[in-house]
Amino acid sequence: MAVSVNLGPRLQRVAAFVPEGSRLGDIGTDHAYLPIFLWENKKIIKAVAVDVHEGPYRSACAAIESRGLQSVIDVRYGDGLKPIQVGEVDTLTLAGMGGNTMLEIFGARPEILSQVNELILQPQGAEGKVRLTLLQAGWQMKQEEYVAEEGRIYGVMHFSRREGYTLEELQRKVQKWQDRVCEALGDSRWSESLLTKWVWEFGPLALDTPSEELRVLILEQIQALRRNNHEMQKSNQEKVQKRIQEYIMSIKVLEELEKCLFPLV
Repeated sequence: MAVSVNLGPRLQRVAAFVPEGSRLGDIGTDHAYLPIFLWENKKIIKAVAVDVHEGPYRSACAAIESRGLQSVIDVRYGDGLKPIQVGEVDTLTLAGMGGNTMLEIFGARPEILSQVNELILQPQGAEGKVRLTLLQAGWQMKQEEYVAEEGRIYGVMHFSRREGYTLEELQRKVQKWQDRVCEALGDSRWSESLLTKWVWEFGPLALDTPSEELRVLILEQIQALRRNNHEMQKSNQEKVQKRIQEYIMSIKVLEELEKCLFPLV
């Protein structure tokens, strides 16, 4: 079967994480290119493609109808998991939406989520919260990678109920970075707390196999903190001064983390 759609690097990585033989629910499907690509590459047996916005919903319907795929990819109009029936899908993909929005979608239909075995997520914001919330709920992290597309870096995460790293196992990885980085910084409790926050934001598994995309992301975060710190220097308010000190320590923590991850750069 010829492949009729081309995915960018971000959705290619999402597609690569989808297990073969999945019954897919693609939430926020836009033009439904992801489920089309997965069907044409024989990775899924069926899909429900959902979008809450009328324009993308109509575009998805047109894309499916033009390819004659109505019997295998069902496009539905609605919010999050609400259009999906219990047990209908075993794998969910959510890409290009905020991390808090993803968690709200999951929380609104726990009966759907309970029948899902695989989550492939590409959140934009609140990445650390997504990791911790799902791990605390019993999910395991199977893999995560960063990918560059059109000048931006995106993180793609794969959670599974059946295999991967548990919260406890990942916490040991976090401890490893605390030992390495905080020792170099004088082992203050403040630096340890900030490092823990940043390790969860960037991802313990991603730090295990550091990529150039991860390095770019860390350096971008350092630059953003420096810019914010420069702007806040103009204020004499006590609460602002406390924030400045936090930014300064975060910069030191991230600089040391980058040095540990990329010693030869």
